Amino acid sequence: MRDRHSGFITGLFGRNEIFLWISAAIFLGSIVVSYGLSGILDPYLAPMLQSFQQKASDGTLKLETLSLFTNNVTIAVYIYLGGLLIGVISAFLLISNGAFVGYVASKYPLSNFIIFTIPHGVFEITGIILAGAAGFKLGSIVLHFLSDVTKIRSNISYKNQIMYLLETSVDDFKDSLALFIIAVILLIIAAFIEANLSIAWGHFIQSSL
Repeated sequence: MRDRHSGFITGLFGRNEIFLWISAAIFLGSIVVSYGLSGILDPYLAPMLQSFQQKASDGTLKLETLSLFTNNVTIAVYIYLGGLLIGVISAFLLISNGAFVGYVASKYPLSNFIIFTIPHGVFEITGIILAGAAGFKLGSIVLHFLSDVTKIRSNISYKNQIMYLLETSVDDFKDSLALFIIAVILLIIAAFIEANLSIAWGHFIQSSL
């Protein structure tokens, strides 16, 4: 039987399974909760939706691959780098973005929302979840490093001990970076599909029903 930690993709996901599950649970859970409690969240999320709609109408956010990708990858970068604060910012951004998606979904007939978003949404949501997992992995590295620093011995070179701790984190950092890079690739695909295919797909499906 093949070790689930072997191979680039299977090994990467196998080693970081816990972070993937945590990220998925937070993001998808926030979507579901926000959808169900949209009425309660109106005072908080309605201004965000209005701002988003304003950006779309004034051309700040265009239905073009580059514009959509830039918007989504900016969010992914913040989620990833949020891991430097032990993942707290990563979790907050996953919750806030998931809540926004769920809130937007509640403002349209669910069937229409799914039809028009599923082509790019599969890649976009997966990309955001991977960015979250990468952020949590980064947070784990920081947490372990800070914990190990407290165990530094005074009778050995501080520089050598710090260098050793950094070296032991290299493989974990490579994992976090690999997860983030895959997330970015998925967001590129999502942006292209959303800009060029999603609307046409949605109209086609509606006309076929």
